[in-house]
Amino acid sequence: MNSLSRTLSLLLLLIVGATSALTAAPAEGKKGGKGGKGGPPPGSVDTVAAAKPSDKNSTLKLTSPAVKDGEKLPVEYTGDGDSASPPLAWTGVPKGTQSLVLIMHHLDPEGKTKIYWLMYDIDPKTTSVAKNATDFGKMGMSTVHNRVEYAPPHSQGPGEKKYVLTLFALSAKPDLSKAESPITVDPVLAAMKGKILAAADLNVIYTRPAGASDGKEEKRPPRREEGAK
Repeated sequence: MNSLSRTLSLLLLLIVGATSALTAAPAEGKKGGKGGKGGPPPGSVDTVAAAKPSDKNSTLKLTSPAVKDGEKLPVEYTGDGDSASPPLAWTGVPKGTQSLVLIMHHLDPEGKTKIYWLMYDIDPKTTSVAKNATDFGKMGMSTVHNRVEYAPPHSQGPGEKKYVLTLFALSAKPDLSKAESPITVDPVLAAMKGKILAAADLNVIYTRPAGASDGKEEKRPPRREEGAK
């Protein structure tokens, strides 16, 4: 009787153990999938952020009369509104600055640095730009739609997204004489190396409203650098 009881106990333990092994693997896989949602994968490189100098004590400040740092970008500056570029202002440009570069980017869930706005060869005497301005510096290509334009935030994915506007102060104009036209961000970043005196960020967030349609953005004609100087 005791022998039969021991045998039954062993069989019960084996059944429980097999059941636990079968249910553990799906649970672990579900947990891993959830952990990877909502942000870029580990090891992703933000190429624009990586270009910034390590010195955090810069006097250079980038602001906007339309939105404060860390706050929601008004809909008129997105693809769900007027698609206008935001007005900006900056102070504290360091001595010796010969050129300014402005880049607006977003690190997407795949870890890619998407460029929404690229302006280079900006006169260092410039201290502000108006809403929808194109008459400052030279405009480079947005990688969102591969157009020479300001690409308004228009993310198709759900949830809050962060976009970063970065102003770089350079000790010399970036040499882009050998770069292919239209100018993209990679040759600009490469030409900036060794010339960056300071950088300043303006972080904005945007969440697309429920039921927003992509139709308006698809029909919108490209805004090029007409009038830029």
